Amino acid sequence: MSEPACIEDTLVIEIADGWSAGAVAGRLLSELGARVIKIEPPEGDRLRRTGPGRAGSSSATFRNLNTNKESLALDLSGSDGTRTLHDLAACCDVLIADQTTIMEAGVEIDFESWSAINPGLVVCHFSPYGRQGPLAGKLGGDLVAQAMGGIIATTGHPGELPHKAGPPLAVHNAALMGGSSILAALLARAESGVGAEIDMSLYDGMVSLLYTFMPGYFISGKAPGPQGNQHPMAAPWDNYPTKDGWVIICMADDRQWRNFLDLIGKSELADDPRYKTNDERVTDEIRPQVNQMVIDFLADKTTEEALKVLWDGQVPAGPIYTLPELMRDPQFIARKMVEDLTDENGRPYCTPGSIFKMSATPGRIYKRAPALDEHGKIAP
Repeated sequence: MSEPACIEDTLVIEIADGWSAGAVAGRLLSELGARVIKIEPPEGDRLRRTGPGRAGSSSATFRNLNTNKESLALDLSGSDGTRTLHDLAACCDVLIADQTTIMEAGVEIDFESWSAINPGLVVCHFSPYGRQGPLAGKLGGDLVAQAMGGIIATTGHPGELPHKAGPPLAVHNAALMGGSSILAALLARAESGVGAEIDMSLYDGMVSLLYTFMPGYFISGKAPGPQGNQHPMAAPWDNYPTKDGWVIICMADDRQWRNFLDLIGKSELADDPRYKTNDERVTDEIRPQVNQMVIDFLADKTTEEALKVLWDGQVPAGPIYTLPELMRDPQFIARKMVEDLTDENGRPYCTPGSIFKMSATPGRIYKRAPALDEHGKIAP
């Protein structure tokens, strides 16, 4: 890496097969400069054989998730593999353990005895439901976590069958929260010299996303249902038609509402008690009226024309992009959200860029995804 990295002296051991929260967390920590050694079974991570672009020892799916990492093949069900894992736990800073991977390998993560040898060890357990409660140790996954965590019940349009979020929301949310917990534990360790054992579940992460719904439920006892693209506490907030497509508009506060009224030449409505605050605008009577104001304003405009006017007027708005449209967007290009690398066979491939934009220690995509056991001879 050409520039200093945030946690470049940190050694992370990752035991997380497939597209799991632990594997995503490992990728994120690698972008911050950690040396991440991925432990794979002798036949390799299952993602090597899953998804598009299978060539050589890996697929495009595997390469995207495991860029920046090293590979060490171990049979954790055998004594040699177990011994090597214990040796790694004695010298690493962080150990990421995915419950399903650990269960399938039949290995035990013994934090108590390992931390006696390595007091600064940080272990982060990723699991569907956590390590306590009646479902501890049970199998689950992203879709189940979205369902049991209350997300599916609030996603979709009223009167229609609720449905999941498009991407693997539970997996990536747990990875971000688990990664944050790891960084917090490392920060605390710098002061105390003592590591930590972290219990991160997909279920808890989904529940945490319901914070905007909980206050209303605590007061009224009424369960929130599918919201469509609307917001229970703000309006206008939805997708709206233009002459040639759609725009999303989300006015989070009354200041943005006043900006919109200035745009449409109705500034006098800013002090009208029917529309003055979000509390009034989200009522069943008034929300359709403010939505119609937006629809009328956009009726003679293309999406491009509408966005220019809204952005210039400081009204939060955006297009609804497909993936190809997103990747052509100047903002996407400016943020460097795709990086070009070359795989172990010399073939070029693209991988997501780093989300970490920091002045002194920016996130980096600096190393291709590894071939199976490529680093078996040099791993500590």
